[in-house]
Amino acid sequence: MTLVPFTDCGAMLGIDAKTFRKWLQQAHVPFSVHPKDARIKCLTMPQVQQLARLHGRPLPLPVSAPSVLDQALGEVQPSQESEAQLAQATTLLPPCVAEETELRKQLSCLEAKMSTMQEQLAQLALAVLHERELRYEQRLRALEGLAQQTFQPVPSSPEFQETVRPQEQETQPRPGRCPHPAEQRTRPLLPLIEYGAHGQYVVICPQEGELPLVPDSPQWFAWLASVSSVRFVGKRGRFTACRVYDKGPTRSWQAHRVIHQRHYKPHLGVTEHLTIDRLEQAAATLQSYVNSR
Repeated sequence: MTLVPFTDCGAMLGIDAKTFRKWLQQAHVPFSVHPKDARIKCLTMPQVQQLARLHGRPLPLPVSAPSVLDQALGEVQPSQESEAQLAQATTLLPPCVAEETELRKQLSCLEAKMSTMQEQLAQLALAVLHERELRYEQRLRALEGLAQQTFQPVPSSPEFQETVRPQEQETQPRPGRCPHPAEQRTRPLLPLIEYGAHGQYVVICPQEGELPLVPDSPQWFAWLASVSSVRFVGKRGRFTACRVYDKGPTRSWQAHRVIHQRHYKPHLGVTEHLTIDRLEQAAATLQSYVNSR
């Protein structure tokens, strides 16, 4: 019979001496005295295995080997008995050890699945962000195209007017062919008074081109008296001015501009009052209606 010292029993079960004494009291397991030294308290191997089963503690494989104290005292058991006890200790492992091993395997599988899911979620998030960026780029390109088509620069130089005017004149019917009804409904071009890029006002006539007129000069008012309508593009706004025809052509002028589907017609005065300041004042007033919405 193999005797295991008290200190070796606590080391085998992985507990301290105080807990080991408490387990012995609960299980009512008595101590055995060593035959060579009465001061050494021992337990038999079946008693150690009984405590291990009661408290679910695994025993190490070399548990049934002879202790150091037995070797010192010459109480080494035969090799056949040691091998049998080793096999018995291996088969008497508590069932909780197998359950714990299975739980650890399941936990490792869950951790691997979680890491895989995290990688898939990260890839999915990157794909969603990439697709969102592509959509934003497509929308921005579409908006830029619409903005370029909508906000065209206002012609501000005589050279631009000269390049545009031949294209507009191409809509007029050529001799020797029958004009289309849409070409017959084309509005006639109006004389233009425009604030140019050089900081000066220029007068452009559809038939004669740019006229050498100085604003507010006698030639200026004489030219205004010879026309019935003009188009003004100034520094602060634009409008179309026409003579007032109540019972025939008069010397009074009236501005016209449609703003937010509403027709505004402020009075400008007679021909002698159509100075640059008066035209700019009327253009600023009409432009204020645009900015108020």
